[in-house]
Amino acid sequence: MGSAGATLVRFLLLASIVAGFAAHLAAGEKDCYDERDSVIRMCKWTIKKGSPYLTPDMPCRLEARKVDMPCICRVLTAADERIISPEKLVRCSREAGVALPVGSKCGTYTIVAPAPPCAHA
Repeated sequence: MGSAGATLVRFLLLASIVAGFAAHLAAGEKDCYDERDSVIRMCKWTIKKGSPYLTPDMPCRLEARKVDMPCICRVLTAADERIISPEKLVRCSREAGVALPVGSKCGTYTIVAPAPPCAHA
């Protein structure tokens, strides 16, 4: 096989590796979308847009601990944000014991450090 043939073989090998990796990522994203839907369903009263924030109940907290919350924040869409508040989702996540990196995004919301607890006299 000449150098042109060897180059073609290398190219095809690289292309198949990249295609396999891309398919794996797409499959992982689908799982994250399912998790997003589950959190929205289980925590709807806590994260609902246009209503006061409610402390998450135990089923919501358990779901928030079970899922990949950073991934969910990455895949939130404008349609999701018409229904839920990303800021409330971050607060809910924190109250469930799942910290998200300060400075990262949850949908269009940039995550800020939580407020320090109030000092009592």
